[in-house]
Parts: sequence; C-alpha cells; structure tokens
Amino acid sequence: MSPELQNAIDAMNKIMSSDEMCVLADRFNKHMTYIGKIKARSVVVGDTVVWEYGGLKKTGKVIKVNRKTMEVMDPGATPFGSTRTKIQKSMIVGKVAA
Repeated sequence: MSPELQNAIDAMNKIMSSDEMCVLADRFNKHMTYIGKIKARSVVVGDTVVWEYGGLKKTGKVIKVNRKTMEVMDPGATPFGSTRTKIQKSMIVGKVAA
C-alpha cells in the first residue's frame, strides 16, 4: 500500500459527517471518470485490451465505446454466442500490442 493511499484512508476515517462523506464520494467518482478518460484515450473499436476485475486480468476485443464504459468480447469468440462484457474505462490495464 502506498503512503498516499494510507494517508487518504486515515483522513477518511477521521470524517464524522455524512455531508463531508458525500463530498468525498463525489470527488471519488469524478476522479474515477478522469482515470478512465486517461486510460481509454487511445482505445478505439477493434483494439484488444486487458482489464482487471476482482484481481483477475482478462483480455477482450473492443466492440463498442461509450462515454464512461466500453463493451468487449472474448478475442477468440465468434459473433454468434459470444459473451459481451461491459466494463468501466477505469478498469483498463492497457492495450495488447497488435
């Protein structure tokens, strides 16, 4: 755990007001959107990306890009019976080199 993360957790534990927690939650959501935009700036339909969910890294081909999310499909799947997964852009670890 980084020192910055530990400092943030310690500061959060000192908050005793729900109003302040709402401000913190709003700031968290805005920062996650920012991280998603930074990570997904160069991702376009057809790219293969790696994302992390629940400690597992998964790979998929981008089939649709939305403002905050994207849909990916297993790279070896056919269009019939394929599994589409909708992920947040902030979950992207990186692009797979083509």
